[in-house]
This record gives sequence, structure tokens and C-alpha cells, in this order.
Amino acid sequence: MRYGIAEWYGRLVPTLTHDEIKSFAAIGSGKLSNLPCPFRQAASPGAKCNKKGGVCTLRRHALQDDGGVELVGPAVTVCPSRFWAGNEVFRWIGETVLGSKEPTLVKEVPFLSSVVEEDSEEIGDAVGRIDSVLVDPADSSLWCALELQAVYFSGPSMASHIEQYSATQQAPVFPDKVRRPDYRSSGPKRLMPQLQIKVPTLRRWGKKMAVLVDQPFFSSLGKLTRVPHLSNCDIVWFVVDYSPDDGSIILSERVFTTLESSVEALTAGVPLSLEVFEAQVNTFLTGSDKRSLAKVVRLSAPTPPIDGGSHVGGIELPDE
Repeated sequence: MRYGIAEWYGRLVPTLTHDEIKSFAAIGSGKLSNLPCPFRQAASPGAKCNKKGGVCTLRRHALQDDGGVELVGPAVTVCPSRFWAGNEVFRWIGETVLGSKEPTLVKEVPFLSSVVEEDSEEIGDAVGRIDSVLVDPADSSLWCALELQAVYFSGPSMASHIEQYSATQQAPVFPDKVRRPDYRSSGPKRLMPQLQIKVPTLRRWGKKMAVLVDQPFFSSLGKLTRVPHLSNCDIVWFVVDYSPDDGSIILSERVFTTLESSVEALTAGVPLSLEVFEAQVNTFLTGSDKRSLAKVVRLSAPTPPIDGGSHVGGIELPDE
């Protein structure tokens, strides 16, 4: 099985007509389409797709014995606009955290400012933003922060997969190359620093952070320690899924937890014992295999690396 396009410009791939397939494929992956984003229309009528290639979600594609292709498993969100469908997520978050089903949304609010004084900016350059702030329309002092986290993918770009649809009259097609969700880049490398920077201040202010992710992303996390009440949590995780029949968004889980538990879950690993760690180091020091030779740099008697270049600590240096 391989991951491929599940939703394209807001349409489920298996429901696309021949003309739609040709039209979407002709746009390609390198430019914006100027097509409307169906998921943002409820909040921003007339909003355009802002993702090159127009891929909203991915799913696993299974090649059948008869040559057909079946989509299996949950959809993985690769465009954050997908979360906006019908404003449902904002209602769920507003009702849970603020007690309001129709909160007001303020997008991309500066959160950090430069400590270096700038003549052109009264509050300094904004060097950090909160994705959105949801505000109770009846009382602007009641608000919560919101971070939406889509999933990056690893592997070749989608260009060649999109090109496959130029030569077909039906969808889906089996992806030409191996691509997969990159939860490590999406979680520990992107989302975790955002929470570590923002939540401590929000906690001092007495405010909550809502985090919106899809079910596959949430399933990639380690165990979260849940707290029973909103008043005891720092973060509320809202986990969504999509109907495979019509693509409608579904709230599958809501989790109250702390910053510390969220960081542990995003790390999704436990340290090795000292004995195991040192055994690995000794294996590299004494090994003569290609992997060991590439890892060890003997500064007292350096030898050329096995790949023919020159490097220190894994960083390429120019040849003399």
C-alpha cells in the first residue's frame, strides 16, 4: 500500500468526474489554482485554495488483484484549511472551553515580540503568533488559544502523483512512489515547541490552549495523562476524523490534559538505559562496518570518510 491523494480541491477523489480529473491535473503542483476552498466558505465566503497542488488529505491506496485501487484507513490531513469545514471545530471548541457555540475568531495573533527595540514597531517585531484566538462574543475577556496541526509528509513531492491523473480517465490511481505521513516533523519538531513556548504564559494568564489534530496524528502520540475537568487542564486536544462516504468532519475525541503530559506524548519515546546507550557507543567505536566507520571521527588520527568526502560530526566540509 502507498499513500496518495484522498481529497483534491475539496473533492473526494473516487467521486471525481473525468473532466474534473483532467482539470485538476492540468493545474499541476507548482502553482495556486484560484479555485475556491470549500472548507473556508462558511467563515470566509469567496476564500481561495491557498495550497499548491490542492491536496487536502491523503489515504492509503491498496492495489487490487484486478488492477483496481481501493482507499483504506483514515484520511490524513495535509492542509490545515481542511479543519475549517462548516466551522464545526470552532463550535466544538467554543462550547467546550468558553461555553459559546458561536465564538468570534481572530486569526494569527502576535504572541512574542522582539526584545530589541525597533523604531518602526511600537511593540517590536512579531516573532511568534498563535494560529487563532477564539473569543466569547458576549465577553471579550473570555478567550482561548487554538493551534491547528496538519501533517507533513515525507518522500517525493506530489508532482509525479498528480501527473498520473493526466493520463487516466478514472480515479483513484495507485501512487507511483512511496510517500508517508511524517509525524515526527509535524509533532516533536513543529507542534511541541509551539506548546512549550506558549502554554506556560497562557497558564499564568489563566487561559487554555486548544489543539486540533486528526485521528492518525493523535494515534501517533504516546500515552496522554488525562485530567477529569477543564479547570485542571492546560491543553484540550480536539481529535477529528472524516466520513469516508461524504467527507464530513467528525469530532472523535476530546482530551483534557497538561502541558507536561502533552510534551511526553509528543516525544513518544523513553530514554535508553545507561548500559544500553554505552553499549551502542562501544559498538560504534570498535566496529569496522560501514555504519560504524561513518559515525566515528578519530581526531587524534583522522582518516578519510568512506564516502570520499570530508566531514566532521556529520557536517559536510569542502574538499581541499
